[in-house]
Amino acid sequence: MAGTITLVLFFIILFLGFADQSLLFPLVNPLLLDFFQNTSNVVPLGWITFTFTVLSAFSMIIAGIYADRKSRIKLCFAGCLVYGVFSTASILIPEGRLGYIFFFASRALNGVGIGVLVPTIYSLVGDTVSPRRRAAAFGYMSAAVLVGRMAGFLVAGSAAGNWRMAYFSVGVISLVFAFSLLFVKEPERGAQDEELHDVISKGAEYRFRISRQDTKLIRSNKSNFWLIVNFIDVFPGAILIFLIFKYMKDVHNMEPGTVNFVVFVVVVLGAAGALFFGRLGDWGFQRDKRAKVIIALFCNAFPIVFMIFFLKADFWIPAGTSIPEALKISGVLPLILVVGLAVFINQGVNPNWYSSLTDINLPEHRSTIISLASVMDMLGQALGPLIASYTAAIWGLKTAMWSIVIFWGLNIVFWIPVLLNIRKDLNKLHLTLARRAEEMKSQIPDAF
Repeated sequence: MAGTITLVLFFIILFLGFADQSLLFPLVNPLLLDFFQNTSNVVPLGWITFTFTVLSAFSMIIAGIYADRKSRIKLCFAGCLVYGVFSTASILIPEGRLGYIFFFASRALNGVGIGVLVPTIYSLVGDTVSPRRRAAAFGYMSAAVLVGRMAGFLVAGSAAGNWRMAYFSVGVISLVFAFSLLFVKEPERGAQDEELHDVISKGAEYRFRISRQDTKLIRSNKSNFWLIVNFIDVFPGAILIFLIFKYMKDVHNMEPGTVNFVVFVVVVLGAAGALFFGRLGDWGFQRDKRAKVIIALFCNAFPIVFMIFFLKADFWIPAGTSIPEALKISGVLPLILVVGLAVFINQGVNPNWYSSLTDINLPEHRSTIISLASVMDMLGQALGPLIASYTAAIWGLKTAMWSIVIFWGLNIVFWIPVLLNIRKDLNKLHLTLARRAEEMKSQIPDAF
């Protein structure tokens, strides 16, 4: 029961963090009007997004290494406190260029705070649940990210007339749950791993911590390399979100309100996919140690079929058509279905990816590895739309959308080496943990 409550708290914290992160995009025009009295030049907000991302990536790596040495709960609390305080303080930001400077500084510091959350929470989740339920737990965390982003869009959209209240509201709620972390008992590092569970439950302590000498050991894990460097796996989703509004308008004349409805349905299906394939990964892992990798491969490859149907769809929505009327037009509902199924399946990658990263690394390495992998994901989130924008400028919008299919196919290449090495890397980890468990038995009073 305590573990479930802890996971719910982690879910809420991730949800709020990514909601906060997503507030900016729907508020571009209100912010430009407030600070510069015009909406024509978006460059100042582009710099805010760039700075936020860079500082978030930097803090993510530092937090990952530090979390493998010290208390993860305290580190997570500090990150929540930073972004919660500065989001709440947005209510005090003045108008004009001075207000922009304060807003810039506020979002920069928010990036530092939010960057701390991912490696600490995912590492804590790995030690809160047993390996048999890890992929399912990571599925819930992936759902929190997706639903949090959508919630950020909705909150910002409803508060466009008072953008400060949007940040203030999310900030206050974040602070409440941040202080809830102080009442959570930090799970013992490695306590859920099969080899260590028994000795830790009897009073032994897992005292191993990451050090510079561990670099060679981490690099010897071949699956690590391919799981970390694969930033291409986020290209398809990033490109789809980046171009979906323009593509649907130019190709099908679909209005933004209807596209928002489509995006909402897709996000819900994506969250459901993360939960479903997370549970499926845990079930398969009990029968074949390669199951999570096989499922991730499937979840990367099969959406290609649905994406082709999506890009082949041919219909035109008359101007001024309402959402209910648009749904009645031949081809609209099948389009929503195929893109929804594509995202439903593709979101099965995340829980099995995070779970595999946790499964093949020692407890004192997991935060660092997750932070490195997450930074590579952020690189993919930035590069995907950039590549797509140049592709659209040179070869056209449809070609840019077809690149999604190409990247999904290319992504498969990165998973094949993991499939070939995962069993060997898992066996090596279990041998190391078994040896350490024997060493730790001497810490148990009068046990042996």
